[in-house]
Amino acid sequence: MTAPPRVPAVLALVVAMAVPLLLAYSGLTIRLGAHPRWAMSTALIGAAVGLLLALALSAAPLRRVISMLVAAVATVLAGVAAYFGKEIFVASYAENGLAGHYWYYGWIGGLAGVTVLIGLTLWPGRRD
Repeated sequence: MTAPPRVPAVLALVVAMAVPLLLAYSGLTIRLGAHPRWAMSTALIGAAVGLLLALALSAAPLRRVISMLVAAVATVLAGVAAYFGKEIFVASYAENGLAGHYWYYGWIGGLAGVTVLIGLTLWPGRRD
């Protein structure tokens, strides 16, 4: 008896969602600059958003390379927002709330981008 054809796609999405969660659980996101209190919540939200974006991009009539390029650019931009948001937030002694939002949402966007990149890389059946 063979497995249904959707099992590899589900496995790709599970692996893609597990990576940000494992990064946060292991403490690597904290070492890379995430706030200790936000590390797990940004990973949970980023993995969920990344899952939805990976599903949308896998169904989009784009070439895989273009979809992955869009996800990579979004990941880099989110990382830049998180880095500079943290720098400005810390330099303002936690008074610049907008910078704190950039820091928080930058981490969500970065982890969502990682989820999308892994999901599109492992997604079966796309030929380009």
